[in-house]
Amino acid sequence: MNRRLSVALAAYGAWNQAVLLFAFDPMKHLVIDTLAPGSRIPDVRVLGLSLDGFAVHDLDRAEGWLPQAVFVVLSGILTYGVFRGARWIRPRTRTVLALVGAVLLASGVATLIGPLLGPDARSAVPTYGEWLGYARLGAVPAAAAQFALGTVWLQVAVWSLIWRYRHAAVLVEYLGTTEGPQAEEAPVPLLTQARERRDLVCAALIPTVLLAVAGGPFLRHTRVRPLVQSSSGTFDPELWTAYRPPAAVEEWSGLLYPALRLRPVGTERISGWIATLAVCAVLLVASAVALRSVAGRVEAGRRPAASVRLFMRGWYVTLLGAVAAAFVDGWLLQWFAPRLSDPESVRPLWVAVGDAVRFGTAWGWATGAACLGAVLLLTHRGREVAPAADVDEGELNVAR
Repeated sequence: MNRRLSVALAAYGAWNQAVLLFAFDPMKHLVIDTLAPGSRIPDVRVLGLSLDGFAVHDLDRAEGWLPQAVFVVLSGILTYGVFRGARWIRPRTRTVLALVGAVLLASGVATLIGPLLGPDARSAVPTYGEWLGYARLGAVPAAAAQFALGTVWLQVAVWSLIWRYRHAAVLVEYLGTTEGPQAEEAPVPLLTQARERRDLVCAALIPTVLLAVAGGPFLRHTRVRPLVQSSSGTFDPELWTAYRPPAAVEEWSGLLYPALRLRPVGTERISGWIATLAVCAVLLVASAVALRSVAGRVEAGRRPAASVRLFMRGWYVTLLGAVAAAFVDGWLLQWFAPRLSDPESVRPLWVAVGDAVRFGTAWGWATGAACLGAVLLLTHRGREVAPAADVDEGELNVAR
């Protein structure tokens, strides 16, 4: 996609998000006060997704507006990269998914920096106990993700309209909707053998599998033996033993998706662990399927741009796979191993989505780095094999 059209679509999305975040709440108060002074202002939702749960409500403190500003700027930059990397103006499923991954990544960054700006922030990275407290007090970590999912379709809708009327004179003149050879050229794949693509998928899944083995420190469901249990919450009983994990592990444990856990806990019932294991399997399978598609689209040539795209695709794959697992988590654990939460303050589904977005944002870079490393190794191995094959063929001709 050409630069003018990419800038226009990214700027349109960022402008809409900025207006909704910074102007929606004052406008809503103005309308409500005009029509019915003193009335309660409900949360505005579209298809169940909150549009003003992440809105700016306080401009006097940095923590009241800085996460939203970071979200708008980062979302614009990432969506521009997605549009610029698209070779077809026509919306395609994989490009739309990349667009969803871009806005979710921006929401994850905004979610991670939010608690760091609070006056009671005690560490550079909040522990999982602090994150759990935010969730139980009603500050759902998925508010930014809900806003991102609720607004990304504005860009997709306008993108579809531009494609539909791409031959209109005004669009051709100002946006160049019919120009550029990128729309006709097919990318040259770098990994042509199935074995190479399989190796890339296996290498890219290594960071996620290692994190799954580490697992989250808390249990979020009721399927535990009644050793340590209360009406307010059920926690991993290992936290009350003498064992303490290393400081780095304990500090970063707040960024581990709780349902991503391959290891069982000693006092956990088998039914709860099976449900957790099923959610983990969904994440790994969804990530593997998406990585298989990414492996077939690794581009030869233009190494810097191709490397950046491959890195970001690996990041988006981890984020989207975690979100897919979170939706299964919200359904499966509520049916098979219910979570303990206050239904009036926070829905378990969106707590799971918040966990998934936080996990994908914090660790998706590892998948992207693994993809880059695998491609470098496979390319280096191919360069070593090719000269050897030429020598063998030459020796065979001499012998003949």
